Amino acid sequence: METRTVLVVEDEYVIGEHLRSILLGLGYAVRAVVGSVAEALPHLRQAPLPDLVLLDVMLSGELDGIDLAHRLRALHEVPFVFVTSLTDAATLARAKHTRPHGYVVKPFTEQSVYAALEMAFARHAPDPGADAPPALPPAPDPAPPPDPPAPDSLFVRERGQLTRVRFEDVLWLQADGNYTSVHTRLAKHTVLSSLKELELRLPPARFIRVHKSYLVALSGIAAVDTQGVLVGEQRIPVGRAYQPELGRRLNLLGLL
Repeated sequence: METRTVLVVEDEYVIGEHLRSILLGLGYAVRAVVGSVAEALPHLRQAPLPDLVLLDVMLSGELDGIDLAHRLRALHEVPFVFVTSLTDAATLARAKHTRPHGYVVKPFTEQSVYAALEMAFARHAPDPGADAPPALPPAPDPAPPPDPPAPDSLFVRERGQLTRVRFEDVLWLQADGNYTSVHTRLAKHTVLSSLKELELRLPPARFIRVHKSYLVALSGIAAVDTQGVLVGEQRIPVGRAYQPELGRRLNLLGLL
C-alpha cells in the first residue's frame, strides 16, 4: 500500500514537531510542517498534492486555518482535518461551514490522531460504483470536539530553545514595539509578539489590561493607588480608559 503523505499547518513549533513525530511513527509521510497559510500554499500548487492536510484552526497571519480550509474545498480535492483547542460558538460555526473531514482536539494522543486521519481518508474515498453493494447513508458532519483542558502555560523561544512559562508565574507583561517583555517571579523573557497577540493567548480570568503597554496578573497586584498598581516591587501605571474595568475586577470603591 502506498504511503500517504500529510501536510501539517501548525504555527506552534512544539505542537507541529510533535505531530510530525506521531505521523512518522504511524507510517505516514510528512510533506512538510509549516506555520502559516502563506507557507502552505506552495505545497498545494506542486504535484503530487499531499493526501491530507492537518491544519490548526487559529494560525498567525492574515489568514487562518478556516480560510485555508475554504480554499481546499474550492480548489483542491484534498481532505483536511482541523487541529484545535477552541470550542467557542463563533469559531465552531465558521469551521463547520467548511465541512471538515474530522477534528483532532488538543491535547491529542497518537491514537486520536490515527483515528481522525483514517476516518478522514474513509470519508474522502471515491464512490465504489453502481456494482458495489448499496451505499450507506452519508455520515453526518463530525460532532464538535469536546471542551479540552484549559492550557496552563505558554512556550517562549529564547537562546535556541523553547521555555515553558506557566501562567501562574507571570506577574506582568510590557509592550516594547514588536516585542513583549514577560516578567515572572524569577525571570524576564523577551518574546517576538505584540502585547495584543499575547493577550489573546492568556486566560482572561487571570490577567487584565491596565495600560496600552501593560498587562498584569490580577493575583500579583499587591496595592492600588492613584499612581497605578504595585506588582511585586514594580509600580505599573493605569491608563484612564482602563480604570473602570480595573475597579470592577478588583471590587474597588471610590479610589480610581
